[in-house]
Amino acid sequence: MTPSVLLLSESSHLHLEGIRNQLLRRGGYRHVAVLALSEGRGAFERTLRDLLAAPPRKLAVVTFDEEPSRTLERFDSLFKETQLPEAEIHHVFGLLDTPPFIRAMASTIRRQFDPSEPPSSPPIPQPDKIEEESFRIIDETISGFGFEYDWHQVVRRAVHAAADFEIADVMDHHPEAIVSAVRAIRNAAPILVDVQMVESGISRPLTEKFGNVLQCHVSDRDVIDQAKKEGVTRSTLAMRKGLPMMEGAIVVVGNAPTALFEVLRLVRDERASPSLIVGVPVGFVGASESKELLSIQDRVAWITTHGPKGGSTVAVAIMNALLRIADSREKNGK
Repeated sequence: MTPSVLLLSESSHLHLEGIRNQLLRRGGYRHVAVLALSEGRGAFERTLRDLLAAPPRKLAVVTFDEEPSRTLERFDSLFKETQLPEAEIHHVFGLLDTPPFIRAMASTIRRQFDPSEPPSSPPIPQPDKIEEESFRIIDETISGFGFEYDWHQVVRRAVHAAADFEIADVMDHHPEAIVSAVRAIRNAAPILVDVQMVESGISRPLTEKFGNVLQCHVSDRDVIDQAKKEGVTRSTLAMRKGLPMMEGAIVVVGNAPTALFEVLRLVRDERASPSLIVGVPVGFVGASESKELLSIQDRVAWITTHGPKGGSTVAVAIMNALLRIADSREKNGK
């Protein structure tokens, strides 16, 4: 069971509320409180009673104070003086309080309560159970993010594909993204992708079920020849060639920022109107900027990852998650 967490300090610090919110939303913790010892014994007792109200009564006391020993000694003294339930308590300190360390702190806290040695042999020898266990670990970690159900399904598959929990931090979507995607999929909308790796990874059984035609023009001979002639990327011209099929389509860009820039130009200048743009190109040149442009336009619903992270595997995972959602809704008569 996940322990409760008390963020403890000698005096009040507003930034601890930010850490509390991060642990609740991104660390997978459901009971996190902030307490300044300067608030007095009454506040101490009320806060601790709330955190220890129900089993398993495990508590991580975390402090970022410059003199943690003094703060934690005061905590121990007050705890002994107050009539509180018995609990398993661990002190955690020596951590930084900047955002990149929030997840590291969450892991450190968990290890305090489960310090077992790693197994010497694979814990899951059955191949069919490996994916199931992977998703169990992912769900346990991102359960505190507060995502609504369908978006959780999209994020968990992207995290799984990237083997990177930070993907959950940078993923973002338009409020109508999933509704638009499901509607387009069930209406047999074409799916236009930027590279063959994305094309090959998208579920054939599900696209065939819904009649979604996959198209990728990046290796078409006319695209290759024209790209050389104009001195532009093949990805740019591949999206331009896809304009006639873009009405109501789902456009998936997982590799090339230039493809996403071109799609956005087509939306702006050529009045292209896809149902959804999944824009998650990866890289340090143009990727962040193209995704920022995607997220600030409001003509087309979108799904993206802020910053340089993303890639074809993430794009495939997002698209397959959307197909699964559409399939599930159809099976449930929704």
